[in-house]
Amino acid sequence: MSVEEAVKVCYRTSEGNNFFYDLKADFPAFKGHFEAAPVLPAVCQMSFCADAARRLLNKNMEVTAVKRAKFIGPVLPNMTLRINLTQREDGLFLAELFQGDSLKKLSRLILQFTERTV
Repeated sequence: MSVEEAVKVCYRTSEGNNFFYDLKADFPAFKGHFEAAPVLPAVCQMSFCADAARRLLNKNMEVTAVKRAKFIGPVLPNMTLRINLTQREDGLFLAELFQGDSLKKLSRLILQFTERTV
């Protein structure tokens, strides 16, 4: 299973511009990213953001630029990931990743998305 397919499987629900994903311990990216202490790689966090953008805009989106990234805390197995996605006036998106319903912020990204044509 590709990471993109695995991301879609993790999707649980959305509320407005908040998107919830349940990350099980068997998520493929955890295997090769620090086997003894698995964490979700940054590139996978961006894949989750692209999926949230696809759901928000109802278009197949991909990340084409990372304008700013701040990783505050680890995204761990068996965690619910909440992505708050907001489009800014300049067309970029602010993606804030939280641990479930809590206010514990894990990452803050400013991303550019483009509609995937293939």
